[in-house]
Amino acid sequence: MPAVDRARIAHALPRYILGDQLGSGSFGLVIAGHHQDLDRPVAIKILVAALADDFRAEARMLSRLDHPHIVRIYDYVAQDDLCLLIMEKLGGGSLAQHRLRAEAALAVGVAVADALAHAHAHGVLHRDIKPDNILFTDAGQPKLTDFGIGKIVEGGAGTVSRAVGTPKYMAPEQITGAPVGPPADLYALGAVLYELAAGRPMFDPGLGVAQLLRHQCEVDPPAPPGVPPVVSDIILRALAKDPAARQPGAHELARALAEAALGLFGPDWLARSGLIVRRTETTDAPDPPGGTGTVRRFTPAAGRSVPPGPSGPVSPPGEPGPPGSPGAADLAVTSGPVAVPVAPGGPGPGGSAGSGGASGPPGRNLFEGTPYGPRRRTAGWGGRRVTAAVAAGVAAVALAVTGVVVLVGGGAGSDDQVAVPVTPTAPPRTPAPATIDSIAAWAAAPSGGFYVVEDGGTRLLRLGLDGKVSVVAGTGAQGSDGDGGPAVQARLRGLDAVAVDGAGTVYLGEDSNGKIRRIGRDGVITTVVGGGTRLAREGEPATEVSLSFISGPIAVDTDGDLYLYGAGRIYRVDRDGILHVVARTQEPGSTEAPPEGEEDVPVVAANIGDLEVRDGQVYIADYSADRIQVLGPDGAVRTLAGGGREGDSGDGGPATAAALSLSVDASVLAFDPAGGLYVVESLGNRVRRVDPGGTITTVAGTGELGSDGDGGPAAKARLWFPRRITVDAAGVLYVNETGTTIRRVGLDGIITTIHE
Repeated sequence: MPAVDRARIAHALPRYILGDQLGSGSFGLVIAGHHQDLDRPVAIKILVAALADDFRAEARMLSRLDHPHIVRIYDYVAQDDLCLLIMEKLGGGSLAQHRLRAEAALAVGVAVADALAHAHAHGVLHRDIKPDNILFTDAGQPKLTDFGIGKIVEGGAGTVSRAVGTPKYMAPEQITGAPVGPPADLYALGAVLYELAAGRPMFDPGLGVAQLLRHQCEVDPPAPPGVPPVVSDIILRALAKDPAARQPGAHELARALAEAALGLFGPDWLARSGLIVRRTETTDAPDPPGGTGTVRRFTPAAGRSVPPGPSGPVSPPGEPGPPGSPGAADLAVTSGPVAVPVAPGGPGPGGSAGSGGASGPPGRNLFEGTPYGPRRRTAGWGGRRVTAAVAAGVAAVALAVTGVVVLVGGGAGSDDQVAVPVTPTAPPRTPAPATIDSIAAWAAAPSGGFYVVEDGGTRLLRLGLDGKVSVVAGTGAQGSDGDGGPAVQARLRGLDAVAVDGAGTVYLGEDSNGKIRRIGRDGVITTVVGGGTRLAREGEPATEVSLSFISGPIAVDTDGDLYLYGAGRIYRVDRDGILHVVARTQEPGSTEAPPEGEEDVPVVAANIGDLEVRDGQVYIADYSADRIQVLGPDGAVRTLAGGGREGDSGDGGPATAAALSLSVDASVLAFDPAGGLYVVESLGNRVRRVDPGGTITTVAGTGELGSDGDGGPAAKARLWFPRRITVDAAGVLYVNETGTTIRRVGLDGIITTIHE
């Protein structure tokens, strides 16, 4: 970037004192500054003028991110061709400049993964995770910087025109030009963690760029030498070539890292890291309301996080607290700073800001000097016996920390329970015990209960209202086979959507395979969309087309037609199995010409979080504009709710004048039998209903983060980040909060918790 005129910057920022240059990059340089009135040090990024409009939009989006491990944006100033982004100044150096202990490396991984989970929930991708973009405050709090640069350059979420990123950390889909989503950020973080843990890059540092990119796409990295298997397995999963094989989300990665650290180093691992980690996803929830200094502790017997009582403050690690306070033995993860935070170690020989390399000397393993590294190097971690013992210990920790629900069997006798056909040549397998520790997607079962996509996307489970769980489809192994046979014997991969029609037929969206599969009442599974070689065009048989990905929700209309979102289009599959292009997506303000043959296809929102269909009307949750669109059978598009502003206003008035606060989650829309449309606002901690006349009201949640109110009116209860909703045939509303908590809102408006 050419030199800038400091006099112009000073004129644009009259209340700031300008300091030295802090760094530079492809899109601008950064100088130090100090706000005189607020007495606050800042970093001022001078941006490329040609991208002024894009950066302005990005600044608005980033200002919505409020997370202790994401750099804060204070202001954006533009004058003519001068674009200035005013940010929090971080004086502790970058990750590339520090040598960290193993506990600190895992703490950084937890913090960054948690930050990514927050960003992804707001529709923001990073696309350039690397040590140079992970900085520390002076006190030792890691923060992720340079969010959204790749997204800006590419012109919006979901579009990729060229590879953007740093080759050492780029996911295969970034390199090949495939659609890029949150899994690409997990891959990059996995590459960073690999270097931190192993003390060297995944691949030979002498490779040229072309060879390195080929390795990223085709060569699996070896297990990092000298690293405990419980950590190595987490890292290698994040580095899977197939995005669907990685952790289901950043919060799962954060939780896995925290559990591994707890099992390896004990309950004071975070205090020993010397870093400030203010929120971790092992709690499966953000900070509770009331303050950033709150510490959550885990009671092993109950497996649930409990806020500290009023008996006193948290004691320093190693010291018992007063009765009822979380002592060191209870502390697993904090959502506030640990007592007496210590700054990370000073710059070591592990690289410079430009190296982008390991955090220690070449070949130095972070687990040296711990009870784990030497045992693994000299005795293979004690052989199978030691490995099994550690795995069992970590499994026990996982049960205590996450509150895993292990339920077996059940569901027999339900009139919508799919059957398992028995044939002499294909005896049914006995399903493994079903475990639900999160809900990736769900739908109400016609006779009560829910169909739940298991975390990992390889099985569909049925959760009864009595809490019993049974396997409906999938063996738990990754794959895509079994058509024509029992669904419980089929292999599935990348499940991320489920829909049920009025007859009880279940449809499953396999994102990684580009397929939709159907489970009939007889329990037989078949592919109804995808798996072929033809282009997905109007009038093609749905089973003969190739859909490289199905990136969003699926829905079934009242007449049995199936709708799906993928490849930038909404498709309808009629009852004869023929594919129709219903709509195409396009970024607002885009002048891109429509594809040949689609000139008359309606254009809808580019960022679709959920679809619902009723009587030929397609309802679209546009999370980027915080609105609900409706696509009519005649191709007309209108706004049903939301005015393009984020917020929670408008109750009791026209839904089109209301402000919504939508997230990227699926299952945020659901109809009741009377035709009312329910909308869950994860960021607003409420559920609202748009009645057939167009009036919007809040039916659950006060808007304040919390979890209370059982036995009273749902509108006066607090919700804890409600993720998805569904409505049963009687009109009862069910709300899935973070994790596996399900709350029921009856027809009388009373809320109760039915599953945790």
